[in-house]
Amino acid sequence: MFETIQQSTDFLGKKGMKAILSVSRRTDIPAFYTEWFLNRLKAGYVCIRHPYTRKWRKVSLKPEDLGVIVFWSKNYSPLLKQIEKVEKRISNLFFHFTITGNAALELNVPSYTETVKDFIFISKRYSARHIIWRFDPICITDKLSFSYYEDKFIKCAEQLQGYTQTCYISFVNLYKKVFTNFKKYTGQKIVEVNLAEKREFVYKLANIAEKYNIRLYTCCNDCLLCKNVHKGSCINGYYLARLFQLPLEVKSAATRKECACAKSVDIGSYDTCIHGCLYCYANTNKEKAESFYKNFSPDWNSLEGIVNLKEIKEKSYVVHRATLL
Repeated sequence: MFETIQQSTDFLGKKGMKAILSVSRRTDIPAFYTEWFLNRLKAGYVCIRHPYTRKWRKVSLKPEDLGVIVFWSKNYSPLLKQIEKVEKRISNLFFHFTITGNAALELNVPSYTETVKDFIFISKRYSARHIIWRFDPICITDKLSFSYYEDKFIKCAEQLQGYTQTCYISFVNLYKKVFTNFKKYTGQKIVEVNLAEKREFVYKLANIAEKYNIRLYTCCNDCLLCKNVHKGSCINGYYLARLFQLPLEVKSAATRKECACAKSVDIGSYDTCIHGCLYCYANTNKEKAESFYKNFSPDWNSLEGIVNLKEIKEKSYVVHRATLL
């Protein structure tokens, strides 16, 4: 079975401007979908569906249309084994690397002692300016205290010193699905901490980070800003334009409240990541993501199935989903 979409081939940037590709906020493509991503780069396009309007787009991945690829991952090992194939298509790469050491809530994520090695590899291959350490989200439970997170932060910072200049932190967003998954998969109970407690802890982390020459930033948590806690911009168009000396699309395009990110195109899809993180906002539950992954094919031209570009009807949004179950 195939997807049918409305024709809308979008070259990402405006004329003369290079575009930013996000790979991906919605799932961990480097960890689980590297082969699929390489196939899409080779094909020169990918089909994506807007998560809210449900409309499809065909997005160019040709080198002349891409300025920067911003990767997001908790496990870069599969991608790094084939990173040269990516570099042959586009050499301007930027990395968000989440390392928390929180095995209690990140069920299928490799040990931080292993992922730190990949972090260092990326930093040496590019530079400390090309990679951001993410220590988020912070999720306090009846079994995971502030002290637990402080200890993990120090252990990570000790190993990452000199290999990054920035660390992004945030507190968990307590969506209904987060409470549901905690109740379903763990005996832990989420503790809702007040603003004063959050500020006290973040200021402590900022002082620790400074000892390791790392600046602390918050993502969509403006209430925590102070002299040594800075406002983050996960996709900072101006920073990336300077870093890679490129004319980039830098128009602001917030993805949620207090977001300071520039415009980008995210090619991921929800309910596809199998890390099993209990705080995850991108998955409904583990079973749905695992079922998807079991039936997934790297030959698909989207992360939701095969989109049939020949069977296009004007103003037609009828979708025939690929069989996943």
